[in-house]
Amino acid sequence: MNFCLLRGLFGVVLVLWCFLVEGAEDQLKNASVQRLLMQAKTKMFLAPDSSYYFATEALKVSGESDDKLTEGLILQFLGEILFQQGIYAESGERFLAAADIFKAFGSANYLVENYNFQGRILYKTKNAKISLEMHQLAYELAIDCGDLIGQAKSLGWIGSMHEKSGDYPKALYYQWKSLGVFRRQEMGYLSSQIMENLGSIYEDSENFDSALFYFDAAYQLNLQTGDSLKLISNINNLGDIYRKQGRLEEALTNSLMALQISRLYNDIYQESSALRDISKIYKDKEDFKTSLSYLDTSRMVYQEIFSLESARQLALMEQLSHVKLKDQQISELKYSQVLDKKLKFLLVLLTLLVLGLSLVFYSRQKIKSKSAEELLFHQKKNLYHQQKLMEKEVYHVQLKEQKMADELELNSKSLLAQTLHLIDKNKILEEIRKKLQQTVEDDSKEQKKKIRNLIKMIDFNFVQDTDWDSFRKNFEKVHENFFHQLNGFSQHLTPSDLRLASLMRLNMSSKDIASILGISPESLRISRYRLRKKLNLPKGESLQQFILGI
Repeated sequence: MNFCLLRGLFGVVLVLWCFLVEGAEDQLKNASVQRLLMQAKTKMFLAPDSSYYFATEALKVSGESDDKLTEGLILQFLGEILFQQGIYAESGERFLAAADIFKAFGSANYLVENYNFQGRILYKTKNAKISLEMHQLAYELAIDCGDLIGQAKSLGWIGSMHEKSGDYPKALYYQWKSLGVFRRQEMGYLSSQIMENLGSIYEDSENFDSALFYFDAAYQLNLQTGDSLKLISNINNLGDIYRKQGRLEEALTNSLMALQISRLYNDIYQESSALRDISKIYKDKEDFKTSLSYLDTSRMVYQEIFSLESARQLALMEQLSHVKLKDQQISELKYSQVLDKKLKFLLVLLTLLVLGLSLVFYSRQKIKSKSAEELLFHQKKNLYHQQKLMEKEVYHVQLKEQKMADELELNSKSLLAQTLHLIDKNKILEEIRKKLQQTVEDDSKEQKKKIRNLIKMIDFNFVQDTDWDSFRKNFEKVHENFFHQLNGFSQHLTPSDLRLASLMRLNMSSKDIASILGISPESLRISRYRLRKKLNLPKGESLQQFILGI
């Protein structure tokens, strides 16, 4: 009893330990993913190739822990890195892959951001119409899931698309609508980008006072949030508006401030923009020498930007190629491992199949052999019984044949005896008739009359012998179906014809036949002729041979 209890407790502890170990491993992997992502994000603008490397490593670790949602976020981040470096095709692939994951998990908030980014990629690849549709899709999805920030951002991007197509009224409508969402939710601090968009629209439509108002509003919001990089852009925009209003000193002050801050934060993009704006200001002040100097410096910075971007893009492309090659190698290795497993599995399956078939074959052969032995035994037994039955049948047949032979011999003897009796009787009758004829010649009239009557009776006896029926029966026992076959050749045979044919079948001489039938040889010849004619025998064919052949 105690042993069973201890075993149960050990099992529970083991299960808990497995859960704890598995949970600890997942926590370690999640921490590793977050650390790698943090490194990637800090290097996103300064070293995009390194950022891409760390993000790719984070994606691998996330894949090992089977955290699909995190995989989607990392894929989206990789898409952003590639987008910032102008590698739009690969960027679009990452966003599409991330979108599939977000759809599978029903992560609508992430999908809104994803659709807006896809819209930006489509605009960069000269698909402005589809880009607008993608931002509108993001807006509709944000409404469905109640994502207010997503709604406001999507409206902002829709407004930007209309601004770029020159439709300023629509652009203003969507930007104001976006700003309204932020303000209703008391999230005005997030609306600096919308303010800057409004300032840009008013600047394009040459409404510089309104443009100045919204650029300044964006500046104040970014100043509150401490977003230094956006502040530089705001100051540059303010300086450019002051220049366009003819307020050159204020313009120069703002542009020089933007130049100083951009150099402080090493933002060469804003530095180049500030230098161009300062060059334009000095040109408006007709200080062409200073204007040309700042313009030359701007060009040098732009060349530096171009070289830096080219180097970064090249490094990123190399990193991307390296990652693709590595992914391909991993895929090939995985495929090789899967193939190896499949081959091993097939080999094991084939071995088991061969063993199974061998066992089945052996079993079937054994059963077949046993069945064959049993069948052979039964066949021998049946053969033995059949042989015995056949021996009995042969014995009975022999007995039957012997009996039939004996009966046939007896019938033949009876027939022969009867025939001889008929011959002897007819001979005797012939002699009596001759003597009576002699007596008739000598006796009186009355005696003659009586004797003649006696002779007629003897003559009649020659034709209508009562022994004929007995003869026929004995004859048919010896020669079966003779009369039936003979009648088959002719339907007009008389009893006299049948008696003649039966005597001929006994192969008797003409003299004996004539004696038995009580007719003269001449009458016998005529009777033969008539029988031959009734049987339709061709000329030259022997009647005797024909009868013997039946």
